[in-house]
Amino acid sequence: MGASSALFFDIIINVAILLVFFRFLMQLAAVSPYNPVVLSTVKATKIVDVFGRILPTVAQGRVNLAALVLIVLLYFLKVFGYKYLNALPTGDVLYFIGSTVLSMLQALISILKYLLFAYIICSWILMFSQTRSPYIEVIQELAEPMLAPFRKVMPNLGMIDLSPILAFFTLYIAEIMLKSIG
Repeated sequence: MGASSALFFDIIINVAILLVFFRFLMQLAAVSPYNPVVLSTVKATKIVDVFGRILPTVAQGRVNLAALVLIVLLYFLKVFGYKYLNALPTGDVLYFIGSTVLSMLQALISILKYLLFAYIICSWILMFSQTRSPYIEVIQELAEPMLAPFRKVMPNLGMIDLSPILAFFTLYIAEIMLKSIG
């Protein structure tokens, strides 16, 4: 197969993974279901509802097992498709599963770092413009559960919030640890 088909496959599968992952995170963070961003994400990921008939939601409806299983299946498809389209050997089953889980965790850390970066920029936009949009609300509601443990540890400095810096540093350390494993 050509490099263009591998690139096209990679783009399509990454968009699907990102949409399903955001749906999972929005339900986990209990983002308002009436937000237009949440409504459009749910509409774009109707396949999760099909899996939802088989797999329940747990933790008072906050952990969507159907979305989580779909993310894992999409990652297996991504890794297998990448190796197949580039004519690479898949290796044995344990190596394939391990490399898939490792790439999932690395992607999770990358997405969380981008979310923190977006949260910082949105906080500046809110401070200077005093306007709210559905996108800013979703970013803030997604980042808040990640920042809450660090806010308990950090001293209150008034207008200055250092918890995103500490969270970003923690994610950076986790990323270094995952790279040393792989």
